[in-house]
Amino acid sequence: MVNLFLTAIIGAVLIAGVAFSALLAGQLHVANAQGNVTTMSGNMTGNATTMSGNMTGNATGGSAGDSVTISPGSSVPSNGKFFVPETLTVSTGTTVTWTNGDSTLHTVTSGSAESGNSGTEFDSSYLTAGKTFQHQFGTAGTFDYYCTLHPWMKGKVVVS
Repeated sequence: MVNLFLTAIIGAVLIAGVAFSALLAGQLHVANAQGNVTTMSGNMTGNATTMSGNMTGNATGGSAGDSVTISPGSSVPSNGKFFVPETLTVSTGTTVTWTNGDSTLHTVTSGSAESGNSGTEFDSSYLTAGKTFQHQFGTAGTFDYYCTLHPWMKGKVVVS
């Protein structure tokens, strides 16, 4: 009887784990109050949050001119190239795609380590090698960002 009970519990835990991992393997779309949409794909960890409300606007896929690559070797400060291009200028409503071209973990996090406003506009969480992060810029402005793991890695998106 005890073995049957333990088997049932282990089975339930395994099923829940598979279902949760399938959920995390998909893409998560999040909109902030300004109408900016963030798409995260790849390895996602952490707490799930449910958001509700009215969202308007169109999400668009990135094109070659709307993308940034995390340069190989950028976890080393002397590398010289971190986010390529370092400054990207786009139009309002553009979705920018960042791709981790390095072999180590990185983040794409709005703000700066020095300013204390880290992640208020967007935050990719950890991006493993080859993974992408997308964010749609719904308002004009200059958006600084950096890697929280390697704070010397800095970039900027100028939205007009």
